[in-house]
Amino acid sequence: MEHADQNQLDLVDLAKRLIAIPSVSGNEAEALDFVASWMRSANFDEVITDERFTAGLIRAKKQIAKHALILCGHIDTVSPGDESAWRQSPWQPYVMDGRLYGLGATDMKAGVALQMIAAAEYANERRDDLDVWCVAVASEEVDGAGSADFAKYFSEKTQYKEVSCAIAEPTDNRIEIGHRGNKFVEFIFERTSSHASQESAYYDSSLPAVVSFLNDLPEIREQLHAAYSHDILGAPSFTPTRIEPAGSYSNNKTAGASSVIVDIRTTPLLDADFENWVGEIAARYDCTWRHPATPVPSALCDTNAKILKTMQRLLPEAETAVSYGGTDQAFFQAIGAETVIYGPGDFDQAHTVNESVSVARIRQTHGIYQQLIQST
Repeated sequence: MEHADQNQLDLVDLAKRLIAIPSVSGNEAEALDFVASWMRSANFDEVITDERFTAGLIRAKKQIAKHALILCGHIDTVSPGDESAWRQSPWQPYVMDGRLYGLGATDMKAGVALQMIAAAEYANERRDDLDVWCVAVASEEVDGAGSADFAKYFSEKTQYKEVSCAIAEPTDNRIEIGHRGNKFVEFIFERTSSHASQESAYYDSSLPAVVSFLNDLPEIREQLHAAYSHDILGAPSFTPTRIEPAGSYSNNKTAGASSVIVDIRTTPLLDADFENWVGEIAARYDCTWRHPATPVPSALCDTNAKILKTMQRLLPEAETAVSYGGTDQAFFQAIGAETVIYGPGDFDQAHTVNESVSVARIRQTHGIYQQLIQST
């Protein structure tokens, strides 16, 4: 058995307890209740519960603080897929060869656990003018609704002069400062459906228009990159993910309507002009469009933000980079909270069978969060 102090054992134990609660997106109530109960037992000054978030507050020494630090993490996971492919049940956490295994271990229940403990520890060494909020949110893997709800609550119920936020997503030991937005678009091509026994029926159907649209991908992408690239976040992307019939269909009728789903990663320039740009694409190919899921805008921490400078000082060897995927950062940036992403996990472990995270990295990251709370 590894030798570790009680606090380090608590870190792993708490992460295990979170992993053991099934919380696939849409079914997070039990996990949120557990976090609320744990915070109350840890003597948080206030615990706020909502359908899609649980928030705990440790107040500053002074009754009214001007500064706040939000520690945020999501407790929902993706589906485990084929459970028989896992060595053990996805919800039966275990440690092997220095790594903690289980669904959500890296993305991001280990990060949530270390944030909870770091926030609780702050009660014993409070600063004069800093409130620390620890927030567990639902629905991050779907649409970020948990963080959106908390950000709305926070902006309406609090008044701070300065707010910072740290999210413990898996970052491969990088300090991440932003991400491209994520907007799914369904392009709907409506033409004429006819009996498939007549070969000419194909040309009146929606399929030729879909083929033309897909064949023009290189041109669409080239124009997109040229107009909307960002010096930090890079170029936007335009990736079709599936084609499907729209409305009723039959194998012996040509497709009267077809839809193409496209995953579009955006930059601030594209976010600002998105309606016009996508409208022009739809007009060019004689189709309509809609959002099949709630859009997430791009996000970027100010490169001079105090929390970023603090993290760079605490981690001088760490790369400052852009997130590989989307996070809940945009919801916090939107309410004026400069936000960085830093967590113990590995991005390539997220959403995988036998997901795992380094126990040593959990402990190291907990130490960084302790220092962040005292320094930011």
